[in-house]
Amino acid sequence: MNDKYDILKKEIVINASVEKIYSALITPEQLTQWFPNLVTIEPKIGGKISFRFLKESTQEDKDHEIVGEIVSFIPNKEVSYTWNFTTKPEYNKNTIVTWKLEQLDKHKTKLTLIHSGFTNADRLQYDDHNKGWNWHIKRLENLMIKTQMQTKL
Repeated sequence: MNDKYDILKKEIVINASVEKIYSALITPEQLTQWFPNLVTIEPKIGGKISFRFLKESTQEDKDHEIVGEIVSFIPNKEVSYTWNFTTKPEYNKNTIVTWKLEQLDKHKTKLTLIHSGFTNADRLQYDDHNKGWNWHIKRLENLMIKTQMQTKL
């Protein structure tokens, strides 16, 4: 039996420039508008990341924190980091989150999320992250729509 499990892969086309979406992936003030409640990110290879989700917004019994290190950093093209869910011992293993951006035209970008490193034993973790990423990517898309509307005003 194969010990590997499928990677999580999400693709979406967002009506925004690569630069705007990339900024929303690496700028703490923008990240907190669609992803975690508190962010620390050093946007460079080897830079540390920390995402804290407060229990008030997750409706869970405690805050949750993910820590990692940036392993790939190509401005406006890709950012990748290790992902260790420190506050859920059953998820406490390094996986890798990669965001890839492809400019389709001036105001249209294909965003691909790849979350890898799961095995068959990680089925619950895989399923929970799958649901979570769907929700967060939709929030990112909504942020880009809101930003576009504010720019037009």
